Amino acid sequence: MQRLLHYFNRLMPLLFWLLIAITSMLMLIELPEKKDGLPYVDKVQHAVIFAALTCAGLWAYSQKKWHVLLGLAVLGAGYEVLQAVFTLSRKASLYDWLADIVGILIAVGIITLLNRKISHERI
Repeated sequence: MQRLLHYFNRLMPLLFWLLIAITSMLMLIELPEKKDGLPYVDKVQHAVIFAALTCAGLWAYSQKKWHVLLGLAVLGAGYEVLQAVFTLSRKASLYDWLADIVGILIAVGIITLLNRKISHERI
Protein backbone atom coordinates (compact mmCIF):
# COMPACT_ATOMS: atom_id res chain seq x y z
CA MET A 1 0.00 0.00 0.00
CA GLN A 2 2.83 2.38 0.88
CA ARG A 3 4.47 1.73 -2.48
CA LEU A 4 1.24 2.41 -4.35
CA LEU A 5 0.80 5.69 -2.47
CA HIS A 6 4.38 6.63 -3.38
CA TYR A 7 3.68 6.14 -7.10
CA PHE A 8 0.39 8.00 -6.86
CA ASN A 9 2.13 10.94 -5.15
CA ARG A 10 4.65 11.04 -7.98
CA LEU A 11 1.86 11.09 -10.58
CA MET A 12 -0.13 13.88 -8.92
CA PRO A 13 1.75 16.78 -10.55
CA LEU A 14 1.05 15.25 -13.97
CA LEU A 15 -2.61 14.72 -13.07
CA PHE A 16 -2.87 18.30 -11.79
CA TRP A 17 -1.49 19.76 -15.02
CA LEU A 18 -3.68 17.46 -17.07
CA LEU A 19 -6.71 18.76 -15.17
CA ILE A 20 -5.54 22.34 -15.80
CA ALA A 21 -5.27 21.59 -19.55
CA ILE A 22 -8.71 19.99 -19.70
CA THR A 23 -10.25 22.83 -17.69
CA SER A 24 -8.60 25.41 -19.93
CA MET A 25 -10.04 23.74 -23.00
CA LEU A 26 -13.52 23.53 -21.46
CA MET A 27 -13.45 27.14 -20.29
CA LEU A 28 -12.59 28.41 -23.76
CA ILE A 29 -14.85 26.39 -26.05
CA GLU A 30 -17.84 28.04 -27.62
CA LEU A 31 -21.14 27.13 -25.98
CA PRO A 32 -24.59 26.88 -27.53
CA GLU A 33 -27.08 29.49 -26.41
CA LYS A 34 -28.56 28.65 -23.02
CA LYS A 35 -32.13 27.56 -22.88
CA ASP A 36 -34.14 27.27 -19.71
CA GLY A 37 -32.19 25.50 -17.03
CA LEU A 38 -31.43 25.51 -13.38
CA PRO A 39 -30.44 28.95 -12.15
CA TYR A 40 -26.80 29.40 -11.14
CA VAL A 41 -25.80 25.91 -12.31
CA ASP A 42 -22.77 27.43 -14.03
CA LYS A 43 -21.63 28.93 -10.72
CA VAL A 44 -21.86 25.52 -9.07
CA GLN A 45 -19.86 24.06 -11.96
CA HIS A 46 -17.15 26.68 -11.48
CA ALA A 47 -16.98 26.00 -7.75
CA VAL A 48 -16.78 22.21 -8.22
CA ILE A 49 -14.10 22.49 -10.92
CA PHE A 50 -11.94 24.78 -8.81
CA ALA A 51 -12.44 22.68 -5.69
CA ALA A 52 -11.17 19.65 -7.64
CA LEU A 53 -8.24 21.64 -9.06
CA THR A 54 -7.39 22.85 -5.56
CA CYS A 55 -7.42 19.35 -4.11
CA ALA A 56 -5.23 18.03 -6.92
CA GLY A 57 -2.89 21.03 -6.74
CA LEU A 58 -2.45 20.86 -2.99
CA TRP A 59 -1.79 17.13 -3.17
CA ALA A 60 0.71 17.58 -6.00
CA TYR A 61 2.47 20.58 -4.45
CA SER A 62 1.82 20.34 -0.73
CA GLN A 63 4.95 22.35 0.09
CA LYS A 64 3.75 25.25 -2.08
CA LYS A 65 0.24 25.70 -0.70
CA TRP A 66 0.05 29.47 -1.15
CA HIS A 67 1.49 29.30 -4.66
CA VAL A 68 -1.21 26.81 -5.64
CA LEU A 69 -4.03 28.82 -4.09
CA LEU A 70 -2.92 32.14 -5.53
CA GLY A 71 -2.16 30.56 -8.90
CA LEU A 72 -5.63 29.04 -9.14
CA ALA A 73 -7.29 32.32 -8.17
CA VAL A 74 -5.32 34.13 -10.88
CA LEU A 75 -6.10 31.32 -13.35
CA GLY A 76 -9.82 31.74 -12.68
CA ALA A 77 -9.59 35.47 -13.38
CA GLY A 78 -7.53 34.74 -16.48
CA TYR A 79 -10.18 32.37 -17.79
CA GLU A 80 -12.78 35.12 -17.51
CA VAL A 81 -10.64 37.58 -19.45
CA LEU A 82 -9.82 34.99 -22.11
CA GLN A 83 -13.49 34.08 -22.49
CA ALA A 84 -14.32 37.73 -23.15
CA VAL A 85 -11.49 38.15 -25.66
CA PHE A 86 -11.43 34.84 -27.54
CA THR A 87 -14.99 33.52 -27.53
CA LEU A 88 -18.20 34.81 -29.02
CA SER A 89 -20.65 32.85 -26.89
CA ARG A 90 -19.07 33.59 -23.52
CA LYS A 91 -18.39 36.71 -21.55
CA ALA A 92 -16.29 37.64 -18.56
CA SER A 93 -18.15 37.34 -15.27
CA LEU A 94 -17.05 38.54 -11.88
CA TYR A 95 -19.54 36.09 -10.38
CA ASP A 96 -17.95 33.14 -12.18
CA TRP A 97 -14.58 34.18 -10.77
CA LEU A 98 -16.08 34.51 -7.29
CA ALA A 99 -17.53 31.00 -7.70
CA ASP A 100 -13.98 29.82 -8.54
CA ILE A 101 -12.74 31.42 -5.30
CA VAL A 102 -15.57 29.79 -3.34
CA GLY A 103 -14.56 26.41 -4.79
CA ILE A 104 -10.96 27.01 -3.73
CA LEU A 105 -12.07 27.94 -0.20
CA ILE A 106 -14.38 24.94 0.06
CA ALA A 107 -11.52 22.62 -0.89
CA VAL A 108 -9.21 24.26 1.64
CA GLY A 109 -11.87 23.87 4.32
CA ILE A 110 -12.46 20.20 3.53
CA ILE A 111 -8.73 19.44 3.42
CA THR A 112 -8.20 21.27 6.72
CA LEU A 113 -10.99 19.29 8.39
CA LEU A 114 -9.66 15.98 7.02
CA ASN A 115 -6.11 16.78 8.16
CA ARG A 116 -7.38 17.60 11.66
CA LYS A 117 -9.36 14.37 11.80
CA ILE A 118 -6.39 12.33 10.61
CA SER A 119 -3.97 13.94 13.06
CA HIS A 120 -6.50 13.56 15.88
CA GLU A 121 -6.93 9.84 15.14
CA ARG A 122 -3.14 9.31 15.24
CA ILE A 123 -2.92 10.65 18.80
